[in-house]
Amino acid sequence: MLAILCANATVSSTAAIACLRPVKLYLPMKRLRPQRKDRSPNKVACTVSAAALMLGVSHAATVGMHFMQNYCGSANYSGYIVTLTAFGIAPSGWQNLTPMQTGYSTSSPCTLPNMAVYTLSQMVSTNTSSGGLNPLPSGTVSLTWTANTANFSGFAGYGGGLPGYSGYAGPPSYAYDGPPPPFRSGNLPFPNGEWQIYNTFLRDGKNFGPIDNNAHGAPCGDNSMPPYIVDITGLKSLFTNSPFVVQLIAASDSMQTLTNAFIIDVSGAITNSVTYPNTPPVTHDEGGTCSWLRGHGGGLSTVSGTLNTDHIQITSNRPDHGGTGVPPTGFDRAGTISGFIVTDKPVITMSPRSVLAAPGDSLTLNPYAIGVGPLSYQWRKNGAPISGATSSALPFASLNATNGGNYDLVVTNLYGSATSAVATVTIDKIALTLGTKFVVDSNPANPERDGLNSGAAWLASSSDGTVTRTGVMQFTAANTNGITVQGTTNFDSAQATYTFWMRSSAGGGGLNGAALFCRPGDVSANDLLIQQQTSGELAFNAPNGGNHYSSITGVSDNHWHFIALTYSQAANGGVALYVDGALDFTNANASAWSAPAGQALQFGYTTDPTYVAYNGMLNDVRIYNRQLTSAEVTSVHNTGALIDTSALQMRFAFATLPLPGAILTWQLPNTILQSATDVTGPYSDLNAVTSPYYIVPIVTHKFYRYRAPLQVLVSNPYLM
Repeated sequence: MLAILCANATVSSTAAIACLRPVKLYLPMKRLRPQRKDRSPNKVACTVSAAALMLGVSHAATVGMHFMQNYCGSANYSGYIVTLTAFGIAPSGWQNLTPMQTGYSTSSPCTLPNMAVYTLSQMVSTNTSSGGLNPLPSGTVSLTWTANTANFSGFAGYGGGLPGYSGYAGPPSYAYDGPPPPFRSGNLPFPNGEWQIYNTFLRDGKNFGPIDNNAHGAPCGDNSMPPYIVDITGLKSLFTNSPFVVQLIAASDSMQTLTNAFIIDVSGAITNSVTYPNTPPVTHDEGGTCSWLRGHGGGLSTVSGTLNTDHIQITSNRPDHGGTGVPPTGFDRAGTISGFIVTDKPVITMSPRSVLAAPGDSLTLNPYAIGVGPLSYQWRKNGAPISGATSSALPFASLNATNGGNYDLVVTNLYGSATSAVATVTIDKIALTLGTKFVVDSNPANPERDGLNSGAAWLASSSDGTVTRTGVMQFTAANTNGITVQGTTNFDSAQATYTFWMRSSAGGGGLNGAALFCRPGDVSANDLLIQQQTSGELAFNAPNGGNHYSSITGVSDNHWHFIALTYSQAANGGVALYVDGALDFTNANASAWSAPAGQALQFGYTTDPTYVAYNGMLNDVRIYNRQLTSAEVTSVHNTGALIDTSALQMRFAFATLPLPGAILTWQLPNTILQSATDVTGPYSDLNAVTSPYYIVPIVTHKFYRYRAPLQVLVSNPYLM
């Protein structure tokens, strides 16, 4: 019997829907006869709903302003018009302002004979609908912005952690200079709208920008120029009967942290200071040429206080450098801006993110919402309100299976409401899939690494007239799958030996030959590969150009041959190939290399389309985690001895046809699978086991569970 242990618990909750209570107003009552001077006006009580009160607000509005830049006309690095929802605002709510020049290059449109401070102006109204502008719900707003040029940032916010993008800007955000991200060169779409905003910014006048022969500053871009200034008028034509709040968005190509900024009520002479309290770490971007830590990064500011004015200005506090040691001893405190949001109604500028957790973990869903206060909050699970969940964050002290589901947050104020994106909370568990074609790993001393057979046929024996081998798997090139073993750390050793018997009547097909064994990398050049060449010899390929060599002896003559390949990945190491117990070749490494860690092992085929599947037989396949000596190789060939069972990580003897078994899968990394012969235990760790794990149930392995270190999880670890 095979059993998977799952934690089960039952909880109940009563969902309550909060209703707006009527508001009582005492209004003067008009009398038909003259009122006596010695009597107060009569008063009557009438009831007006909160919804009716909102009718007095002629326009609730949310507007996003996006600063763009022209990177010398480059489509790869110039600013993009917002086409996706960004920071909770649809594309139609964003104003994509006139691009500012970068100041780079010596030819138009980036001519900059001297250090320049650019000033641009734009008017947005109910009628603007071209050039990246969208109509306002009411009024006319005028903007003027001044900065020491603008630039491109590779910062992606949470978008950098999405599949297909993490090598460019995440997770969550790393230094980026070089080839454009994949969406820029047309390979992938933008992952989210936030990245479109973060891509451009107005410089802060100090950190890394065009320097006129260093006349205005020190190396690494200490420009000693004024900070950016943004001037906005006409806000009361947009917010005719309501106050509003402001939140800033910033990114940079030269920062460690962001300094605070000021949002100034010019008419009232009131200054709001906002901060960027929790930006993600950056990597050092300049190869050590600057003494302070600097890289691509960014984030969201805290929200301003409530404003009720027609005229505001936005500017940064003075950015600065500090420290003289090797990063991160120093710092680079930038003062840039990529855009800002003005709103009276609620906007959830950072929605909660989906989370994968283990039972027992603690979790806090912590989005960020802005709007004129007071704000009311209601969390929902699977669309239904959660009783008592009326705070801005939703905590879970100890997760269990019942906590899994889809969560969102509804935020309400006097001017409207907003609903966050859905965050899926997944409570991990072991899933079981039964199968019938599992190849048994018979190594006697290390964890069992069974394989999944998806195309090879089992033969009790095979003879070439001279040599007979018992327990054989026959591979057919027409079947594009062979035997797969999930990769674990046991197969990632810096030294190894692969041995097997093979019989094939012809060289590998296709243009590049057939794969006998492969651990595929991201590209063919990074495969760890034993290849049957079209000419009938074998070839070995180490990842990243570490080693490549072909055998001298042909082995594709329809006879059984014993193959042993040993290697050391060190720079002074190399590879040795033995054929039928005799040394065929040795070849020194061109450089140190490593196998694709954790990658699956593929026998008789590969998922790399460069090579075709193997046409032939394999017998007694072994993997050792050290280099066998020449004498040990000879012993394996002559006697079939196991040699060093502590080093033997896997052995496919193919003693029986593939057996019924199971696939265990789970999602969390850093977990340890355990097994026991009884449901109550004791349980023992199965070291270096990863998901999916193939097993053929036997008497000593009946019950499985995993253990994982408890985590304290936050859905949004950074404000961005």
